[in-house]
Parts: sequence; C-alpha cells; structure tokens
Amino acid sequence: MTKKNIETLCKEKEQELIWKYFGNIVKEAVECPETIGGYTMDLPLKVEAEYKEFLKGVWEEFAPGDSRTIEDVLDEKRLKDLMTEDEREAVRNAFDEANKITLWERITKTNHEDVAHYKGLLKEYVTELLFCLRCDFLEEVTGNNIENKAF
Repeated sequence: MTKKNIETLCKEKEQELIWKYFGNIVKEAVECPETIGGYTMDLPLKVEAEYKEFLKGVWEEFAPGDSRTIEDVLDEKRLKDLMTEDEREAVRNAFDEANKITLWERITKTNHEDVAHYKGLLKEYVTELLFCLRCDFLEEVTGNNIENKAF
C-alpha cells in the first residue's frame, strides 16, 4: 500500500463517516425540524472512535512490524488543540439553544432554526476533527511534518 493510497483511503473513510452520521440532515430538517434527534454532544466521540479503529487497521497493514499503538501514532492532543476552545464552546452553546424551546418558539414553531444551526456546527466540528486525525496520521505515515505540507 503506497502513501498516496493511504491518504486516499483516509479521505474516503472521512467522507463515508460524514455521510453516515450527517447525510440526512436536510431530510430530517423537513421531517422533524424541531428536535436534535441523534445529534447528541457525544456524537463526535463516536465518530472519532470509528475513524481511529479504521486508522488502526491501516496502520497495522502499513507498518506490521512497528510496535507502536494507534494512540502512539496519533499525536491527538497537539492537533486537537488546533481546534480552538471557541469552536467547542460554539457547539455546546448551539446544543443548549437547540434543546431550549422558548414559549415564543413553541408558538411560532421556530426552534428548527436553532436545531439546524446546531447540526451544521456539529457537522463542521466533526469534519475538522477527522481532518486533524488524518493529518496527524499521515504525518506519521509519510514522514512529512504537517507544517511543511498541506494534505
């Protein structure tokens, strides 16, 4: 498996996960616009765990003799810190707003705006999280420092 193949596989897996967890946002916005449904605050952790399991398999295939675990390979903290606390805070605030239905929102049935905003921010956050994990993983696989090459 070449380094370019690994990069392509990682990008394809990211797209698959985004579609799996967020592909029906528009349909859901029509069918049940006032609720967050399965878009809970722990969704990013679920998606991250699934992606890490995928990366673990790729790592084991790419470097079968390497004794490092996927946790050793992924320098998660450094890249996750690039995702500022402001982004995480914005998702938390949007979640709170989506779950809080004011009297006016009940009357006018306008909580869907808060729900749509939250789901959009959550999708952006998860997309960024997967991107960071991919960059960190590819840095280890390719030997290229992420500051020197955009993936």
